[in-house]
Formats: sequence, structure tokens, C-alpha cells
Amino acid sequence: MKFSFAYLLVVAATVVAACGNHDTLVDDTRTFDNENWNRFKPETFEIGDANPDDYYRIDFELVVDSALMRNEQLPLTVNLYSPDGTRRMFYAYVNLVENGRWKGQVTPGRDRDGLRTLKQNIRPFFTFNNKGTYRMEIAQGTSQYDLDGIRSFRLVIERTQVDFSALDK
Repeated sequence: MKFSFAYLLVVAATVVAACGNHDTLVDDTRTFDNENWNRFKPETFEIGDANPDDYYRIDFELVVDSALMRNEQLPLTVNLYSPDGTRRMFYAYVNLVENGRWKGQVTPGRDRDGLRTLKQNIRPFFTFNNKGTYRMEIAQGTSQYDLDGIRSFRLVIERTQVDFSALDK
């Protein structure tokens, strides 16, 4: 009876591990010392198990101190390095203010007022060219050497479905 119970536990643990979220390639957050992002220090993320047959959505999430931030839009430069060493580059913009008001949710339970969490979809249907592990470097592209008011940056890349049925009409 002990053997079958132990065997059952091993099988159950294997099933739980296998049922993890395989749709999320990256969910990684970087925090900045003194809420300061240096223009010439990009954040680097590793993207494993990219599949060229799938579509992915790319979301950026920022925690911003609206009392320190001077910009209404945050330009970002994204460099994506494939397993074979080729590079794809694109620009992305996170809109911090809309109609004169700060976007995002006030971040509760923080050490001071003014912190907001903003999430923005950057690419709704992104594809990778090859199978394998990629490296993504994201740099802030403002004219300031250091950008004050950024507490953290989060990159989320998840598989998504594309409905092509509307194209048939």
C-alpha cells in the first residue's frame, strides 16, 4: 500500500508540474535604484521556448512616481536577438498621461502618494522567426541621461490566439 501511495504522489506532482502555465514565455520585473533608469543601461530579458508557429502578445507594465516623472510618454527601444544572432529592432511608446490626467491605477500600500501602475500592450500579435531562446534588450529612449520617476518595469510575453475568420468574409 505504501508503494502505490508514493507512486500516486509522484504521478500527481508530475501532472501538477506539467499543467503549469506554458503560455507565458516571460513575466519578469526589474526595479530601479533610486527610481532612476539610466538611458545607456538597457534591461535584458531572456525569452525561452519561443515557437515561430505561435503568436504572442507583449505587454509592458511600469510603476511610475508621477511626482518625479517629467514626461507624458515614455519612448522605449527594443532590440530582439534571435538564437542565430540576428537582431530585430522596434520602438515602443508607453503613454503615461491621457487627456491631461495620469493613466494607470494608484498603487496602494506604497511608501508615498503619486505611484501609479500602468500596463500597456505593445504588440498584440508578435511572432518569432526561429525556435529557441531569444534575448530582448529594452532601453528608455528619452533625451535625459537618467530618467527619474520609474520604480519598476515588467515585461510579459504570452501566447495569444488570432482569429483569422474575419478575413474570409
